[in-house]
Amino acid sequence: MKRKLVLGFLALGAASMLCGFDSAETAESVMEKMQESSASMESMTSEFDMNFDVSVAIGDGSTTTTIQALVTADLDIAAALDPLATSVTGSFSVSALGTAETIAMQVYMVTEDDELNAYIYTEDSSYDEEGEGTWQYGSASDLGVDLDLDSLLDMSSSYDYSDLAEWGLTFELASEAADYNGTECYLLSAVIDSESLTTIIDKTEELLGEELSEEAGLDDETVEMVIELLDGLQIKIEYYVETTTYLPVGMHMDLNDTDMTSINAFVTEMIGAYFDDEDSDTTTTIEIILNDTSMDYSISYEDTVEITVPQEAFDAIASGEAENLGDLDVYDYDEDYDDEYDGEDLSSDAANA
Repeated sequence: MKRKLVLGFLALGAASMLCGFDSAETAESVMEKMQESSASMESMTSEFDMNFDVSVAIGDGSTTTTIQALVTADLDIAAALDPLATSVTGSFSVSALGTAETIAMQVYMVTEDDELNAYIYTEDSSYDEEGEGTWQYGSASDLGVDLDLDSLLDMSSSYDYSDLAEWGLTFELASEAADYNGTECYLLSAVIDSESLTTIIDKTEELLGEELSEEAGLDDETVEMVIELLDGLQIKIEYYVETTTYLPVGMHMDLNDTDMTSINAFVTEMIGAYFDDEDSDTTTTIEIILNDTSMDYSISYEDTVEITVPQEAFDAIASGEAENLGDLDVYDYDEDYDDEYDGEDLSSDAANA
């Protein structure tokens, strides 16, 4: 009898160890342990899914016409730190007004001779036959990527829970364990609203030492209007952290609870009036409906991740079919637009015609 009792306690103890959920944990302690565990990871694979399903209802008081737009993404991502390499493969799909388009893509960034190089393949269903897309290649700097991995890792490890709170991100820990694809997890959740978004913008400007509005060419009045329009913003963020390893295994984000009242009123005032006839008493209304605007990101950790650029990329480079990223013109909107449409230039062109 005693032997059975001891075995029973041992079984319960083993089950609790496998279970892993500790009700004494807090959001702060889980996030700190997640940060520590993640710092030791050198490779990972993940799946990214995005669903942006939006309807636009246009009404005139008697009838309503609904237009639906759907944007989806299905991507497989892999990353390794030593040496640094990443790959993203998958597709984006867009459908609206009875038309559909899919862009298949492969992006590889690999370290070669101590330099980070990029190989990119895109295939657009609107004009490419299957398997007849285009390869591009070059250094990461040709893409505007100036990555200092050590600095990024140091900065990431330096932030703690109190820093996140200062940025307007306050996480809550669910009182019970959550299941994520069969894995027992701690569930951390937060909501970004217009107030916390303002805080994030302020902290970003403080970190960069410059105002984002000026960088984007926006005046203070425009920024205030945008913030007012986002009054009903609700971005829900959920992190799933495995209870035994404290590694993040999944993330969910959506805008489905966002109140679109302010935005719909603005769109109706700005665009709805365009449809109205001065001699008619009807008033056009426009309502944007968020059917499902969500992103899901699942992560797994491997001992080794091999990221290999397909031979097709090197064959395209050797044959001259691939485009060199360094040879592509970078369009500077401010300068090129002014040069192209400047009144003096236009009059000069007209005189030479």
